[in-house]
Amino acid sequence: MAAVFAGLVLAQAGAGGAAGAQSPRRVREQLNAWLNVAGEVEVARRWAVDYDVSLRRHGPVDDWQGALARAGVRFQPLPALRLTWGYAFAESWPYGKLPAPFAFPEHRMWEQLQLQGGVGRVAMTHRYRLEQRWLGRVAAEGSEERVQNWVRSNRLRYRMQGTIPLRGPTLDDGEFYLNVHDELFVAWGANVQANLFDQNRLSLSLGRRSSRGFRAEAGYLQQLLLKGNGRELERNHTLVVTLYPNVTMKR
Repeated sequence: MAAVFAGLVLAQAGAGGAAGAQSPRRVREQLNAWLNVAGEVEVARRWAVDYDVSLRRHGPVDDWQGALARAGVRFQPLPALRLTWGYAFAESWPYGKLPAPFAFPEHRMWEQLQLQGGVGRVAMTHRYRLEQRWLGRVAAEGSEERVQNWVRSNRLRYRMQGTIPLRGPTLDDGEFYLNVHDELFVAWGANVQANLFDQNRLSLSLGRRSSRGFRAEAGYLQQLLLKGNGRELERNHTLVVTLYPNVTMKR
């Protein structure tokens, strides 16, 4: 699957190069900061509710970039396999050097398959997420901005992540670790005209596990984002702080 995604990115790059002969792409470097809370509530032996909230600023903290709230119901039939279905709502604001005309909302349904394993000391996860997105197309009506219609599209995400304990072969309470991941976003559908490649996120973070119920990470995320017209690229250098609270309700 990773090879397929890599091929798609190369195909997009080639298409962009051909288009670039007529209309060169613009690339803008920007600074952002994200604060995330991503937790889980275990409600039964194989069932849990996953949730995350993300507050995103630009400049790196001068202006709003976006906000997202997401929740899903997770079923774990095997120790190494997790299946999740959920809903998300996002709001995006005009920001940076390539701003959107208006702030706009998004409703999103998503389905996810996650595989867990290990290579030596490194705990590996492979996450496949399919999203059905409804983006609000906003226009000005007098002094107000209103959603005129909802644009439907699809997106497939693949994330490969490794977690490396910094002391000993396993991650235990009170210990630090490194987290590195790369996630590729591919969009398709009738309303996706110019950018099959949507974005890529490469991250390196330092984390600490305080207990089984809480850990925290801080690090750097590089987000390479292709705008909807297929000609403009953002390279967002982002400081990310993420808190992971976990709650167990099962008996």
